[in-house]
Amino acid sequence: MTGDPLGDVVSRQYERWVYPEPIADLPAWLDGNWEWFDPSIAHRLLWPDRDYQPEMDILVAGCGANQAAVLAYTNPTAKVVAIDVSEPSLGHERFLKDKYRLKNLELHRLAIEDVDRLNRDFDLIVSTGVLHHLTDSQRGMDSLGGCLRRDGVIGIMLYARYGRLGVELLQSVFSDLGLVQDDSSVAVVKAALSDLPERHPIKSYLPLARDLQHDAGIVDTFLHGRDRSFTVTSCIDLVTTAGLVFQDWFVKAPYYPPVGSTSAFFSSVAALPERQQWSVLERIYSSNACHFFTACREDRLTTDYRIDFLSAGVLDYVPSFRHRCRVEGTRLLRQGWSVDLDSTQLAFFHQIDGQRTIADVNSAVLNLGEFAHLRLDDVANYSRLLFQSFWQLDVLAMGIHESVGQS
Repeated sequence: MTGDPLGDVVSRQYERWVYPEPIADLPAWLDGNWEWFDPSIAHRLLWPDRDYQPEMDILVAGCGANQAAVLAYTNPTAKVVAIDVSEPSLGHERFLKDKYRLKNLELHRLAIEDVDRLNRDFDLIVSTGVLHHLTDSQRGMDSLGGCLRRDGVIGIMLYARYGRLGVELLQSVFSDLGLVQDDSSVAVVKAALSDLPERHPIKSYLPLARDLQHDAGIVDTFLHGRDRSFTVTSCIDLVTTAGLVFQDWFVKAPYYPPVGSTSAFFSSVAALPERQQWSVLERIYSSNACHFFTACREDRLTTDYRIDFLSAGVLDYVPSFRHRCRVEGTRLLRQGWSVDLDSTQLAFFHQIDGQRTIADVNSAVLNLGEFAHLRLDDVANYSRLLFQSFWQLDVLAMGIHESVGQS
C-alpha cells in the first residue's frame, strides 16, 4: 500500500467535509430512516437460518458521522466496533455515544486496510459507500474478509456504474473547470445543477440523492478526491478474489426479470444463468446507482443462506415482510412504491406472520371457503411464483427452517 490512508486525499476531504450530515436526534431520525444492514430489522436477509442474535459482534468499517451510533442504539446488547479515517466524523460518533449512553460502542481512527490491528473478528461487518473510495478496493475487501467469523456476513454498498453515468459526466466537467473542494466550487456545482437541460442523465439521479441538500454531500458526489463504480461482475470479482462467497443481493429488484413474464425478451433473460441475468438487467434497469449485497466465507454452509425457489425445500421457507413493507387495505406498500393486490394475492399475504412456512400458508388459504375447491399442487405452484416475485421486489424476506420474526 502506498501512502498513509489517515492522511491521503480522502481522509483530508472528510476532515473538512463531515459526511454524511451529522444526526443530532437518533430517535427522530429513526422515525423516517434506517440502516439497511441493521440486524435488528434485517437479520433474516443476513442469516435466513436463524433468529435475531442480539449479542453479536459488529464492525462498522468506515462509519462516517452516524452509522455506528445508529447500529449501537438499535442493537443495544451487541458490541459495535467502528473505524473511520476522519477524526471529525468520529467526534460526532462520540457525541452520539455520550448523548445516548452507548456503552456498547467502541470507536477507532483506523483505515480499513489496517483493520487487522484490532486483532478481533466479527459476526457482522458493515461497509457502505467506503470500499469504492480506497486506493485499492481489493485490499480493503481482503482485510474485511480476514476478520469475518465462519458464519459471519459482510454487508456492502458500492457505487453502480450505469446509474452513476450522470454523476461521472459532471465529475469530468467539474474537473475540466478546475473545481476543488471549497465553497466557491460548491457554488458552481449548485449553479450547474440548476442550469442543466431536462434530459441530462443526472436528472434521474437527483431525486434519489437526498444528501445533495448539504454541501458535504455535493462534495462527496461531484468533487470527491477518489472514487470508482462497479458492475455486477466487478462486485462478484471483488468478493471472490478475497476468498469469499457472494451471498446475495440485499436489494434485489434491479437484477431480476419479472417472474412468469410472457415477454419474449424477459423470457430470454430468464433462461440465462442467474449471474448472467443480473449482468444483463443492470444494463436494463440502468437507473440503479448503488449495489447493496452480502458476502460470507467459503466454509459457511450454503444451505444456511441460499434461497432457491426451484429447490425441493421451498415449501419450508418462512416468508416475512421486510422492514416497513406491509399490506394496507388492498395495497401492498414498500418505501416509495405500492401496488394493488387482487383477492387471491391478498389471501396469501394475509397469512404471512413470520412464523408460518409457505406450506402452512398454502394450507391456511385452502381452508378459506372461496379457495376450498383448488388442488394443493396448483396452490403450491401459485404461491411459489407469488412469493418469489415479491422476494425479488424486496417486499419479502425468506427464512430457512424455524427462523421467525420480521425482517
